[in-house]
Amino acid sequence: MIARVAKPALVAGLLLAVAGLPVFALQGEIDVDAVPSAALAPMQGPGSQLIQAEATRLTSQFAVSGQTSPIEDLTLSGTTWLLLDSLPSYNPLAVPGTRLALSSRVFQADASWQIIPGTLIWDTGKQIIHPSSGFFRAPLNLMSRGAAGNVPQQIPAAAPQWEEGWIGTRLLWIVGDISFEEFFAPRLVWSSDVDAALGYLSAQQNDFMNQVRVQAHVGGVDLQVLALVSAGGPGSADPALHAQGGVGVDANVGDRLTVRGELSLADSLSRLAVVDPVLLSTSSQSVPWVIRALAGLTWSITTKTSLIVEYAYDGLGFAGSDYANVIQYSRNRLENFGSVPDVLGQFGSFRAAQHYGFARLAENITDQLTAQGWIEVNVQDPSAMDGIGLAVTNDGWGLSGSITNTWGGSNSEAGASAFLWQLDIELKLFF
Repeated sequence: MIARVAKPALVAGLLLAVAGLPVFALQGEIDVDAVPSAALAPMQGPGSQLIQAEATRLTSQFAVSGQTSPIEDLTLSGTTWLLLDSLPSYNPLAVPGTRLALSSRVFQADASWQIIPGTLIWDTGKQIIHPSSGFFRAPLNLMSRGAAGNVPQQIPAAAPQWEEGWIGTRLLWIVGDISFEEFFAPRLVWSSDVDAALGYLSAQQNDFMNQVRVQAHVGGVDLQVLALVSAGGPGSADPALHAQGGVGVDANVGDRLTVRGELSLADSLSRLAVVDPVLLSTSSQSVPWVIRALAGLTWSITTKTSLIVEYAYDGLGFAGSDYANVIQYSRNRLENFGSVPDVLGQFGSFRAAQHYGFARLAENITDQLTAQGWIEVNVQDPSAMDGIGLAVTNDGWGLSGSITNTWGGSNSEAGASAFLWQLDIELKLFF
């Protein structure tokens, strides 16, 4: 009799215990991209005639996010991501041996405790750090990782759809319209061979980093000041202490216009430079006192039409004879595709120069249908990359398509790049 009573009581107790656990609200997204593109490639390997090579890159991204509050003033949240990629290098001649390359990351896993609700907040875990408000460049992202997986984007954006965070701890203190924030990230490195499995959880953190950020809201103006100190520490490739800093301003002008400006300064940053464009030789170069800046605006022309215009300067880019050597080197590299380092694209598409302009016009045709056109211009060449796109979004799914093209002379950034055009068709499923 005791056993008969105990068993239902045990089941009831387990049910009550489960019911008492906090609800972990989950939401997910599946993104499937088909990206036909054309690029210049040697017909029969390095040194042979260049031909237009066409290929279709297929990517499938899976992301799941969750959040819960087990007790008052404590929030747990996280996001995991997985990618299957048929052409991760964009090179139509470099198809993965397994046909699909697998990668994954824990983008964010954070515990946030409001020690003094609304005033003092402590976060620890993996957090995304993205202070910049720039649309196509982000000078204030002093420690940003950029887009995850180098997946195709239908429009160049400084805030990619998926971005990986940093493992560390943050303390935030809010006093009225002013906030003080400090984030510390430790150095985390491991052997890519022995501990390869860790690469499916997180990218390595090669430096100790400590970033301080002060924000203030005055009238319709948002101000922020950042300072970052980093060091590789003993045993690292660069154990020296480095410093960066930046300031940013965002202001509303009336009801329809927002203007922004950002400026950052780094004591030194590294880049790959051309030694001899004919012999295709390169070397690593440290650039002192690198300035990066952005100025832009967002204009809501009507309730359905908006325009973004931005100018960006990057002191890590090339100019003058250095830029001419990069273009000549890259033209020669096309004939030896894949056999020498890519100097032109080391920072991404259309980032080799110092001066760029960007414009994007978007129209909400209906509540579900959006059209956009954009152009990114290398002011030094000049050459450009442009595109148009349509997107349909519903409660449980979204479908979008875009086409991207480049234009410019043979001695321009567009002319020295292997890229010709790209069509991107993307299906999103939300659950």
